[in-house]
Formats: sequence, C-alpha cells, structure tokens
Amino acid sequence: MAEKKQEIGVIGLGKFGLRMATTLVSLGHTVVGIDQAEGPVQRAEEALDSVYKADATNIAVLRSLHVQDLDWVVISVGQSVEQSLSITLNVQELGGPKIWVKASNEEHKKILQRLHVNRALVPEMEAAVMAAHQLTYPGMLDLIPKYGGIAIQELRVDQWDGKTLIDLNLMQRFNVMVLGIRPVGEYSFMFVPPAMTVLHRGDTLVVAGRANAMGELQP
Repeated sequence: MAEKKQEIGVIGLGKFGLRMATTLVSLGHTVVGIDQAEGPVQRAEEALDSVYKADATNIAVLRSLHVQDLDWVVISVGQSVEQSLSITLNVQELGGPKIWVKASNEEHKKILQRLHVNRALVPEMEAAVMAAHQLTYPGMLDLIPKYGGIAIQELRVDQWDGKTLIDLNLMQRFNVMVLGIRPVGEYSFMFVPPAMTVLHRGDTLVVAGRANAMGELQP
C-alpha cells in the first residue's frame, strides 16, 4: 500500500531544508516552506507552491500560518541552537504536527531528544557513518542505526552458484535475510524470493542484516 500523502511544513530553507522540501514534493506531499530570510524564500518559490517569509520563533506567526494543522514539521534552521529550540517548543505548543529537527551537533540532538521530538538528526554525522560503512562493506545501500546497525547491501553471486536459499540457510547462520534477487542479465528484482530459488553466478542479491555480519558472507 502506498504511503498516505501528507501536509508537511519545512522551517528553514537552506541547503538541507530546501532539498528536503523539494524531495517531499516529488514524493507527492503538500509542502509549506517557511524562512525569515528573503533569499531562501525566493529560491524556494521556484520549487514549492506555498512559501512564507516569516519568523518561526513567534508562535502567533506560526498559528496564523496554520502550522498546527500540518501532519509534520521539519525544522532546519542552521547553526542557531537557541533558535532551533525556540521553534521546536513553539510547534510543540501548537499541539498538532509531528516533528523532525536537524541538529547542529550531538549536544543539540540530545536536548531535542529530551524534548521528545519524533526525530533529531545530525546529517553530517549520519553521512559520515554511512560513508565509513560503505567503504568497509562495498555494495551497502543503506544503514539503519536505530535498530542496532541493520544494513541493506547488494551482493554479486559467485561461490553460491547452483545453490538454493534454503541450502545457504543465511538466516540461521548469519541472521541475514534475502530481500530480493535480480537474475543475471535482467533489469528487475524479484522481491522476497522463495526458499527453493536457485542462484546463478552473476545474480544480484539484496540482503538485510547486521553490518558486521555482511563481512562474513562469501557469495
């Protein structure tokens, strides 16, 4: 089932905020952009339907823009921790949206977590962790630290040629699950393949499991 399209506010339209906003629009969501500077507002007007030049540290302003009626608010206001926290508290006081906040550092993130926002993230830190894992485990597509370092990775079949998934028993041996297979020479993946699927040299597998387990696989 497709995700429900939602109304989302993005407060702070710098590089991160604007990229978040335009990506959300491309995914079919309705996005309201807010920034107190003229330049970011002008740039966002080319990509978003609704953009406002406004001071989000003023709760009356947020209420007048009906931020309380949104499903989500993403707060991305640069390096000012005080401003970020002020806006976060304002949105919480409005009592409506769920909240994601871009933190400027780990201390900022810890404060936001104590405020019980839905997610606080430090993009530079997350990107660095992801890059280090991709260097260590070539073919890694994603890393989900929240669930204990779960990684999603592509593997190319070589030594597993002629074996079935049940022969490999990856779940029991490595706690790794095969999410999909793209047979050699084909363009589309078969997702959640049957256990009796026979692998062939050159097939591409998409697997999920703990990142440290990926280094033990010899496909």
